[in-house]
Amino acid sequence: MNLTVMRHSVDYLYKTCVAGSAHPEQIPYYPQKGAVMPPEAAPEMPRLYAPETAGISSRTMDALLHTLEGQPGTHLHHLLVERGGRLIVAASAPGYSPRIPTLTHSMAKTITSFAVGLLIGDGKLHLTDRLVDIFRDELPTSVSPRMKRMTLRHLLTMSAGVTDINEAASVTIADWKRAFLSSRPTFEPGTDFFYNSMNSYMLAAAVEKIGGRHLEDILAERVFTPLGITQYLIERAPDGVAKGGWGMYFAPIDLMKFGRMIADGGVWRGKQILPADYVAEATTAQMHVRDVLGAYDYGYHLWVAKDGSACLFNGMMGQNMWCGKNGVVALYTSGNSEFFCDAATLAEITAAVGEDFPTRPLLPSPSSVRALRRTEQNFFCARCGVPLRHRHEDLFSPGKAEEIPDAVRTAAGVFWVERNNMSFMPFVWRMIQNSHTPGIVSVGFAAEGEEMTLTVTEGETVYRLPCGYGTYRYATVMYKEEPYFVGTLCTLAPDEDGETVLRFSLVFPELPNSRRIKIHCVGNGQAVVSLSEAPGISLIGVMLTAFVNNAGGRPNIYAPLRRHIGDRVVRDRVLHCMEPVLYATSGEEEKAAGRPPRLAGGILRERLGKLTTRAMRRRRDRDKE
Repeated sequence: MNLTVMRHSVDYLYKTCVAGSAHPEQIPYYPQKGAVMPPEAAPEMPRLYAPETAGISSRTMDALLHTLEGQPGTHLHHLLVERGGRLIVAASAPGYSPRIPTLTHSMAKTITSFAVGLLIGDGKLHLTDRLVDIFRDELPTSVSPRMKRMTLRHLLTMSAGVTDINEAASVTIADWKRAFLSSRPTFEPGTDFFYNSMNSYMLAAAVEKIGGRHLEDILAERVFTPLGITQYLIERAPDGVAKGGWGMYFAPIDLMKFGRMIADGGVWRGKQILPADYVAEATTAQMHVRDVLGAYDYGYHLWVAKDGSACLFNGMMGQNMWCGKNGVVALYTSGNSEFFCDAATLAEITAAVGEDFPTRPLLPSPSSVRALRRTEQNFFCARCGVPLRHRHEDLFSPGKAEEIPDAVRTAAGVFWVERNNMSFMPFVWRMIQNSHTPGIVSVGFAAEGEEMTLTVTEGETVYRLPCGYGTYRYATVMYKEEPYFVGTLCTLAPDEDGETVLRFSLVFPELPNSRRIKIHCVGNGQAVVSLSEAPGISLIGVMLTAFVNNAGGRPNIYAPLRRHIGDRVVRDRVLHCMEPVLYATSGEEEKAAGRPPRLAGGILRERLGKLTTRAMRRRRDRDKE
């Protein structure tokens, strides 16, 4: 067990979730995300074909979309399906576009393995190359015998045996490479499966060391450019090496090209891009995976169906691309509470697209195709509170907003909130990026004509977000030193007591995460500001369970955290960070004196009691889902 990572992880969680510290960082912050894609550079959408031309029924695809929209707890952003190079389904939720590069999380591992395959094809790398030979000039003083036997194949198949230098280390230590090489694998490399993103980082480091160029440059020249992919982002570790296991952004419509290339054995439009032998091995099960993690084994940084019918690009929070031997490639991105491959959304999609479809076209059904296209256009509109007439595909030229109700205009103003370490950016995302601010000072909104502005002040920084009533408005904001594309929508939701409740939905088209801010006006200049996000608190439980299942009973950093802190304590403290309820006032005296909000007496306390009871009921209902 790496005690340094363990100690830093506990300190990080304590400062963030218990002490409410504005600066819980264990390593210095550094910007990782680059510029937002300019509108004129967005990739074009390919032609959309009727599913029947690819041997699939439109009714089957239409039924799949309805099923997914009806799934409780699902926050789907995109579903794209193609067969034989023909795009047959393209559905996106309001606020999202398949033309905008989005974070792929661990799907990046597969893309990193492309570069490994290229260098293996060039003869510069071999599966049997040992890490101690590749990094001989960077080795620590003491190297364990198991580390000396570790090869690139062990990294590719997630059988390296390093269990303590993993995802938690990315925000608790700065020298990832030295920490990994200094670790002591808990089992002999090649004898068991343990999923670890640091394996992918070490592969990226090996590619850059032997290839003499950055991972991004190698992939851009030999994969991205031949596939016509020009808009992407690859984040780097503190040492400048590509993260490898996460931190890659690609437009969903471009991700489909990777899926088609893998499904065709590394070939793109008749040209061999990746070595055929490497792709064949990568898409074949190399390591058995415990069934509790899903119905997939593992190849070379690809999940492989246990029945051999498909391979899978997989990333947390529901980023999955299924490549079937029946010629179908299906991609969905989401903000779901998912980890690994055991996910309800993935199961529904694979059940629908995994059939043995005929290779010949089916008899066209114009009415069924029209019904499918209507479902695509309306996809998730009802669940997102977006009227169909305000649905628009081009996020860079949004449609006309609805008329702002008088109740919204009357409630406009600035509310100063009690001390906190929260942000308009989702809590989970800030943890991943090691990006923290002093907390929200005030939340305000203004309405001029038919346009609104949501203003959030964090410390001394003011974020102004254009907001539409009934439709999203978009802006690029600099959060610390990273640019983010943000869409904001406002809806009015009076409660049963007749009080004004404004709900602001914030989507980040480049991220799986989304944020909701509710301002509950209770009179006399008093309000309750509550925040929530998707994926929500259920993600924490899923992650803890997945990490422990991944370990298979072997020592790892998450087991002692879970044992000594406890799931319930972790859940309760993280819940406070992910779904805080902040008391607020518009009082000028408090603002001028810089004091915390002075809350009204019995009326406000009574209302807060009711709100808390309702929140607890909603959480219980969500847990049942």
